[in-house]
Amino acid sequence: MDSYAANPVVLYMHDDGSGGLFGAGRTDILPIGKGRAYVQGDALLVDIEFDQDDEFARRVESKVEKGILNAVSVRYRMLRYHENERGGFDCDEQELLEISVVTIPGNQRAVRLKKHADERAALIRDIADAVVKALGRKPRKKSKTALPAAPPSLSESDTHALAAHTARALLQHLQEKA
Repeated sequence: MDSYAANPVVLYMHDDGSGGLFGAGRTDILPIGKGRAYVQGDALLVDIEFDQDDEFARRVESKVEKGILNAVSVRYRMLRYHENERGGFDCDEQELLEISVVTIPGNQRAVRLKKHADERAALIRDIADAVVKALGRKPRKKSKTALPAAPPSLSESDTHALAAHTARALLQHLQEKA
């Protein structure tokens, strides 16, 4: 995944502008975002950050958030492989090239794991609550005002202030996403 990490593009329907087999016919062929790919157990997972300056990318993101689009697909290069007993090939090592949001995945298990996103948000909320509780403070109400800047030094009192700032930022972020 080193090659992918160096250029973590997320495309729509594998459309890279080359007019290949999966080209979706867009006239503005650009990545719709960037991804962070990682392996968990035997699964390849990706966190996608959609390009907020691209109207098409925001439309795709909206469909993902609504559960209308749920699937991803990968393009990879086989580095080491061997023939299997079914007349095909089993890949022992591959290089991840790109990840795409797609309407229908080649692998039907390559779908959005909303549960993981919900668990991650719950974990962040639990951490923020624990920090606020440890500091003996109450969570802030939802506010549109900017959070104060983090302190420049890290004395003991500044460490507490930074922890409080971090907790408030996490809570505000979670409240705005809710």
